[in-house]
Amino acid sequence: MNFRTVTTVVVLFIALAGTVWLGRTNSQLETAAPVKPAEEPEDDRPKIAPHGPYPKAVVDQPLFFFGSMAVGQSMSHKFIIKNEGEVPLEVKKGKTTCKCTLSEMQDNLIPPGESAEVELTWTPKAAQERFGQTATVYTNDPEKKEIKLQIEGTANSLISFTGDYQGSTNWSLPVMSSTKPVKFTGKIHTKYLDEFKILGIKTDHPGLSATFKPLTKQELKEVDAKTGYAIEVTASPDEFPLGGFTERLLLKTDIPNEPQHDHDHPEGSDHDHKHEAASGTRDFIVQVSGNHTGPIRIVPTFGIRWDPARMHLNLGEFPAAKGKEAILSMFVEGLDGPLEILDQKIEPGFLKFEIKKDDAFESTNKQRYILKFIVPAGEPAVSYGLGNLAKVKLRTNHPQAKNIEFKVQFISL
Repeated sequence: MNFRTVTTVVVLFIALAGTVWLGRTNSQLETAAPVKPAEEPEDDRPKIAPHGPYPKAVVDQPLFFFGSMAVGQSMSHKFIIKNEGEVPLEVKKGKTTCKCTLSEMQDNLIPPGESAEVELTWTPKAAQERFGQTATVYTNDPEKKEIKLQIEGTANSLISFTGDYQGSTNWSLPVMSSTKPVKFTGKIHTKYLDEFKILGIKTDHPGLSATFKPLTKQELKEVDAKTGYAIEVTASPDEFPLGGFTERLLLKTDIPNEPQHDHDHPEGSDHDHKHEAASGTRDFIVQVSGNHTGPIRIVPTFGIRWDPARMHLNLGEFPAAKGKEAILSMFVEGLDGPLEILDQKIEPGFLKFEIKKDDAFESTNKQRYILKFIVPAGEPAVSYGLGNLAKVKLRTNHPQAKNIEFKVQFISL
């Protein structure tokens, strides 16, 4: 036996051994269960006959424009499906984005020459300039296997507000520059309710108050509403520190709360149970903002970031080992003698504040003071951002600026 013969025998032996091993291994494996093919969507639809005569599905108006409605309000519309064919038309509800109900019929069949109703009911959950819902009805009409029914319109808030601009619940008061109270009038109204009542208006700030009265016919016409109220907000400068502020008004009404929707209904689901109506009545919150300038004007030195409307000083980022200092000028009017600091509160405690009268400043009706804000060198690294601003609160002898509050932002690294 030569070398080539021996090699051939060895190769055949290895191949046979591999075949036996593979055979044993496969015999020990469990046979996988056959995968059941996924059910085709068409399997659940009405069956179409292989040859005529056929039914003929006709919908004169598959699209319905409902106009305008309120968020939380439910509306319904009935579509008519006619059978103008020669044999019964079978219909079945398909995918839908809202509640869809087929009228009762035997075996879901519409006889030739007759019709059935498909009712769509919808309840918008949010205001939308273009609101729409759809429903699909499957049939055994070979020319119209699917019928798309659509509703379109606009969903608006049940209650609307008119303030600085239409729909705004943020009302801006005039600038407080003297001791006289400032006023602003906003409106709350609706074009969906014939009547509603304001039960009361609450605010936590002692310097803010509000009164209300029904809108006149002309005012209702201007805002396209059935009913509503004018709300006059009054703010007293004596009760507000200098700078910008934002407060809240809580409007309590007799409007019932909307039903609670604690879950969504997937497309195509049959959801027939009803939500229980929520108890209680609805409250509305209006943000009221303003700016109290008073008899004081603050001017920053070059390079200092200062927001006068918010009385906000931004020191930026700096090394904690070096610290930071900012100097501002404060001009005071309406005071015969010098400005006195009766009390001061500073947060955090390591922030230093100094105020000094500039005796060299000459003016017949103003005084100038030098303000200095200091973050001492060597303090631990810390961040005071918009959510937790450092503050310097002063109580003074000025009758028109009894309280002055500075807000300070910085990051030491």
